[in-house]
Amino acid sequence: MAKSQRIILFTAPDAARAKAAEVAFSAAASRMGLSWSIRSRAADDLSPESLAGVSVLVVVDAPDLSPAFEGKLERVAGGDLELEVNKLFARMLGGNDQAVAAPPPPPPPKKIHTVKVGRETAGRKGKGVTVVSELPLGEEALKDLATKLKNACGSGGTAKDGRIEIQGEHRDKLVAELEKLGYKVKRAGG
Repeated sequence: MAKSQRIILFTAPDAARAKAAEVAFSAAASRMGLSWSIRSRAADDLSPESLAGVSVLVVVDAPDLSPAFEGKLERVAGGDLELEVNKLFARMLGGNDQAVAAPPPPPPPKKIHTVKVGRETAGRKGKGVTVVSELPLGEEALKDLATKLKNACGSGGTAKDGRIEIQGEHRDKLVAELEKLGYKVKRAGG
């Protein structure tokens, strides 16, 4: 069964502004090879007949304009019309015509596993790094945690071989950050 063609209608108080939004959206759709039907019309020219078959009505620069429309209604406002239209296009390609809320952060891990925080200088020409080891995390979660810890310390570092290395002496700060995230932490070494 063939999917019906999606019709998108841009409307604005100014017909030229609606046409500019149509052109920007059409350019983005053609770059992606989408054959959506994209139209524009001045807000004064909207009628039930002009809205027939329209999948998405996009109101440009008119927050108070609320036409009688049964389908999906989007709003685009702001100075940089092309940027706002591209944001709308990206939302629509996500499979959902509405902006998606960020997923809730994962719950902190239970305080079962002990994470060790220590300092190493071996093989680094006397320069020390703070090492967080014995983390019960996968590779992606380890990299995400490393990014959070590096930002908290304001320092560089890396996540490799199941451990996180942060440049410089940051044991106290890392212990506090890890405990805040729900880890049981033990200082290793001096």
